[in-house]
Formats: sequence, structure tokens, C-alpha cells
Amino acid sequence: MSNYTNRNMLAAAERYAQADRSDPFALARARLHLSNGIASYANANGQAAYYEAEPYQETRYLPDGREYQATVYRNVVRP
Repeated sequence: MSNYTNRNMLAAAERYAQADRSDPFALARARLHLSNGIASYANANGQAAYYEAEPYQETRYLPDGREYQATVYRNVVRP
């Protein structure tokens, strides 16, 4: 597996961990699964088999009525 693919899978694992901030071990577990081969680039069916989450922009509001954009992660995928 190429170094580029490894970086992409690690970046995807980081997005996955940001999607579930209530789990402090999400990133460590995803990285461990990638290094041990539990999660990999593709499974036997050729489908992606690694952690992923898609970033979206969400409008949030401050108590004084001002709004701002925040990045949230949805469509979480676990192998």
C-alpha cells in the first residue's frame, strides 16, 4: 500500500474521530485498527473498509444573534 493511501486513511480516521467527540479513544482505536489490518483500504468485495466521515458546514448562532459557520462531520463509516 502506498504512503499516499496510508495518509488518506489516517486523515479519514481523524475525521471519523472528530465526528464522535464523546469517545476520547476513537482516534486511537481507528489508528490501531489501521495498523493491525482490521481496517484496510478495501475488503474482499472491493469496497472501502476504513474509517471515514464527511465534513459539512453548519450555521450556528451565538446568544447575541450573530451567526457563524462550523464544520461538523456526518455519514460516519466504520469498517
